Amino acid sequence: MKLKILPNKGFELNSDIFNWSEERESIRHKLNNRHKEDDRVIEMSQFFDGDTSHDIDQKRDIYQDINGTKNYFFLSYDKDNFLSELEVHWGIKVSIDNIELEFEKDINIYLNQLSSKGYDFKEIEQGNYFFEKLKITIADSESTGGDGNGLSYLYSGLNIEHLIEN
Repeated sequence: MKLKILPNKGFELNSDIFNWSEERESIRHKLNNRHKEDDRVIEMSQFFDGDTSHDIDQKRDIYQDINGTKNYFFLSYDKDNFLSELEVHWGIKVSIDNIELEFEKDINIYLNQLSSKGYDFKEIEQGNYFFEKLKITIADSESTGGDGNGLSYLYSGLNIEHLIEN
């Protein structure tokens, strides 16, 4: 499978375009309803003196091994079920501005290639790199609980304010 990041628009998966704020049912239809729904409320009130206004209403679909290949990715939706985030964990070749990223390959190669095209990044946690202009993060294996510095995770989202330090 091939994924192309379309900053500020969404992404292209194989030949289908997925736009940020596209309806959940439309997304599911394009992916032949091969999802596992994973909607839940993550209670945060214990950290805020019982205040439930901080609870997280997670709406996401999990996709695994679609199109006859080994892959694993999540699509998250806002409270109104519009596409807002993409998380890729393995099995998909990613293209960003004509740079091909492959999982398990040395993440430093991609940091250098993206940087040479003018995409500045900052390390927001050890092994986790944020590209504000592209609205993505990429992370190495060690930062996600594995070993080494191979590409292990890619995140892209409509709204990245939560990643920008104030």
